[in-house]
Amino acid sequence: MGLREHSIALISVIVGLGLTELLGNFNRLMCVRREVRWDGLSLAWALLAILLVNNYWWGMYQGYVSATSASSAATFLVGLSLPVLLYLICAAALPNARTSAGRDMRASYLAESEYFFALVLLYIVATLVQALVVNHAFRLSAAMMERLAIIAVLAPLLSRRRVGYHWFAALVILAVLILRLVEQVLH
Repeated sequence: MGLREHSIALISVIVGLGLTELLGNFNRLMCVRREVRWDGLSLAWALLAILLVNNYWWGMYQGYVSATSASSAATFLVGLSLPVLLYLICAAALPNARTSAGRDMRASYLAESEYFFALVLLYIVATLVQALVVNHAFRLSAAMMERLAIIAVLAPLLSRRRVGYHWFAALVILAVLILRLVEQVLH
């Protein structure tokens, strides 16, 4: 097993655990669905987490993930920050249905959203930095413009509490991510 395969194995475990956490939280919510006060905004951000994982996985397959081509243990550790952030994003996307507070999705969303948005913002900035380091220059590619657009819409969510803006941001970011996924084809 070479370095790439070895790296992909660890990354797959970390990202897979994140998906397990997200899907487990969704399953627990479904099991007590009659007791849950559902909120579409939480579900939209959970979908965003799935799209981020899908995009990362595709980038890993295409060879764009720096952790799979690390030249040292230190660069591998830096590259490992992205799957760890993805795990945390997935884990924070939906409330914990095991608690009564987690069964009110809107209240839970409003209480925990700053943490979730800080993670997503950190993840997008980290992908931007990784792209800059790999390309060794700031190039205004479509992917770079999409990252900057997501950052511009996402950053105000750290302080804005208006649900209307949260919906606007969710829809814009979902649209950008879906556009990004549609643009990516096999080389």
